[in-house]
Amino acid sequence: MKENQNTKSSALDIILTPFTFLYKVFIMLYVAVSLIVFYPVFKYLLSKPERFPKAFKVIRFYGKSWLFFTGVYVKVEGKQNIIKGEPFIITANHSSFLDPTCLYSIYDEYFVFTGKKEIEKWPLFHIFYTSGMNILVDRHSRVGAMRSFKKMMDVIDNGTPLVILPEGTISKEAPKLAEFKTGAVTIAIQKQVPIQPITFTTNWKRLERKGWFTGKASPGVVEAIVHPAIPTKGLTKADAEELNNTLRNVINQPLNKMYGV
Repeated sequence: MKENQNTKSSALDIILTPFTFLYKVFIMLYVAVSLIVFYPVFKYLLSKPERFPKAFKVIRFYGKSWLFFTGVYVKVEGKQNIIKGEPFIITANHSSFLDPTCLYSIYDEYFVFTGKKEIEKWPLFHIFYTSGMNILVDRHSRVGAMRSFKKMMDVIDNGTPLVILPEGTISKEAPKLAEFKTGAVTIAIQKQVPIQPITFTTNWKRLERKGWFTGKASPGVVEAIVHPAIPTKGLTKADAEELNNTLRNVINQPLNKMYGV
């Protein structure tokens, strides 16, 4: 039975390949053109740190707009669990290029994003990180990583939520989770702030990390589950591994239920 379902799924993917390709081209063109249009606004707002909160609102509007115009609707479960008015760590599985935009859609209070250093080479998009609003992490340099870690600690000290995607990059086997790095739990424990886990269950179906002709891509609903916060009060460095396992299990539970991963 399962083999028949896989065969049907493969056949459907082949039939939809031309439409998938055209949809990806549309997304690429829309994002590129819209980013060029908004770029002067971002350039101005990101030129001074005191403008970052306003920049966040514009980025949020921009992200929600391109989700709308590309036919993607974010359905959020567990809105009552969203933490407000205090510093905390936002974590989520990284299964698609849509994940950051979806986080901007979910949270309306200013937060700081972390991303890999390679982003600084991306045309136009790099401004969101090279401006200093968000934090780039150089995973290949111990000194660079420590500097980034210090900046993250400062963000929490300033009372601002921080986004860390524990997988570090988009999982090549999404929806299956990649290995979780310990940065998020380490900072949370050291600063004694809660961790908010989020599971994106269908983002990988909307825009998958694969080739132009092989990866899934389509308009539709993306589902986000906001889990209750995981407290860290009283935890120490010795609890980091267990906390990281707990975090991974919480995020993976809906994926395991839906996909058996």
